[in-house]
Amino acid sequence: MSVESVNCPVCQSQSQYDFSSRDLMFNHYERYDYFKCINCLSVFQNPMPSDEKINSFYPTNYSVFDAKSQARKISPLKEAIYYIKHGYKHLKPNFFFKQVATIVAPFYKADKPDFIKNGTLLDVGCGNGRYLNTMRLLGWDVQGVELNENGVKVCHAANLPVHHGDLLSASFPDKSFDVITLRHVIEHVRDIHPLMAELARILKPRGKLIIETPNNQALGHSFCGANWYANDVPRHLILFSQTSLSLLGAEHGLRMLSCRFETSPKIILNSLDYITKNEDKPSKKIIWKRFLARFYIWKAQRRNQGDTIHSVFVK
Repeated sequence: MSVESVNCPVCQSQSQYDFSSRDLMFNHYERYDYFKCINCLSVFQNPMPSDEKINSFYPTNYSVFDAKSQARKISPLKEAIYYIKHGYKHLKPNFFFKQVATIVAPFYKADKPDFIKNGTLLDVGCGNGRYLNTMRLLGWDVQGVELNENGVKVCHAANLPVHHGDLLSASFPDKSFDVITLRHVIEHVRDIHPLMAELARILKPRGKLIIETPNNQALGHSFCGANWYANDVPRHLILFSQTSLSLLGAEHGLRMLSCRFETSPKIILNSLDYITKNEDKPSKKIIWKRFLARFYIWKAQRRNQGDTIHSVFVK
């Protein structure tokens, strides 16, 4: 493929055509082109859509904004793991679960930041507030930002302090937060550098920025191509690699402290449904396909090509 004069939104290098696809989740037929940067390997929609067009990508039944999956009480075992592994000493789990947690904690992938007493945490793109509510239960002073009105209403009904709008319109003071999380949000953002500059401004010195996003170098992306579920065309505007995330952070004074790759059966099973145009029994309910997904997970993890990047940056 020839290199074209389309600049990468992350590093401004040249790019080349990568793939074209449509909205497979909602079965729409308009097609969207994606280009790949020859330098940082970012994959991005070209041309980038307008604000009005982006809004049209999210129907009213987009499930992340409903109230059905609100946070539940944290299990005693998870409390014990957080106590042992992440410094949540105020949780005081009982003796039995502490003993079990001592055994399983080394194999448990960290999905919560280390606890900071009186720590402030911001979740950008907080959806229905499930994660915010969990972190509040764990003792954090939480705030959220959410564009979707329905999501904000659900958060406010749960008494969560959530700003309706984008991050810049929230106008937080400098150095406000110990931890900021973007969990499957950054891939939905068109103007990525203003966002990162604002995150760096409101993060405290030595504060942590946690970003989870699809990994465009995933084994599933290689195997499924345009039918990879995590492409989520057209809602995902930029698909990142570890390289592009690291470059993006460094541009704004944020150093990548750690990066790991995670995989779950959901993405490969839904991708198989897209490939086979399965409209009957979903793959997740077919036993042999679930076994196949387990093999895929093993293979992807062994090759360090999981579907999701979990990265931590420090200011």
